[in-house]
Amino acid sequence: MTAVLFVGTSLILIAVVYAFFAQMSRAREADRIYNATQARVDTALRRGRCGLWDWDLARGRLFWSPSMYVILGMEPNSDLMGFNDLQGMIHPDDVDLYELAKEVLETGQPSVDLEFRIRHAGGEWVWLRMRAEVVRDRDGSHHLIGITVDVTEQKTLAQENATAAIRLRDGIDTISEAFVIWDSENRLVMCNSKYQSLHQLPDSVARPGTPYAEVMAAARQPKVSSEGLRYSMTGGERSYEARLDDGRWLQINERRTKDGGFVSV
Repeated sequence: MTAVLFVGTSLILIAVVYAFFAQMSRAREADRIYNATQARVDTALRRGRCGLWDWDLARGRLFWSPSMYVILGMEPNSDLMGFNDLQGMIHPDDVDLYELAKEVLETGQPSVDLEFRIRHAGGEWVWLRMRAEVVRDRDGSHHLIGITVDVTEQKTLAQENATAAIRLRDGIDTISEAFVIWDSENRLVMCNSKYQSLHQLPDSVARPGTPYAEVMAAARQPKVSSEGLRYSMTGGERSYEARLDDGRWLQINERRTKDGGFVSV
């Protein structure tokens, strides 16, 4: 009986030890998989210039993913960020976090989508776009959980495009010729004040996207003498001269654009 008890106890101990080490092995494997997955997620967030937010609205605490610190040029920190610290980093003209939290809690809105500027560690402003959803925790507290994307490059490009468009518009408007450009579907892209004055077009018609037929219907066509027309066609381009009844001469040049539209001067 002693031998049986000894053997039985030994087998049980062996089984317990085996189960313990097997569980430890599975735990290590699970940790390895979790760490690898977390590393991949962090890499994707860093490359995508975006970060995860978990904002506890009731307690005023915020969790950032490590990628957010990379975007702002800060050292990664596992501590939760305080409400006042974050508000001090945000541009005062963009968003008031206290008013935002108050509005979310009072109105019960399910999500938030906004853009704001936040100060980089180097001193410059970084544009962020936050899209988050309101989630209720187990204890009933509200959390604003979502993703924030760095849109500084898009903002800069949009500003540069707007500036370039203004300069192009001003340049076209200052030339002495009447200028108009149409797209491949015969819709107005742009015309200058000389063209608008020549045809006495109202501002409501001389807008981008207006069909050619509509512009021509509203335009006051200058009276052209039938004796003064001279046409010239070369390589798909058309040029002609027209003598107006008041004695003036017009030289009209039309050229095709690469996208299928045409320019007339």
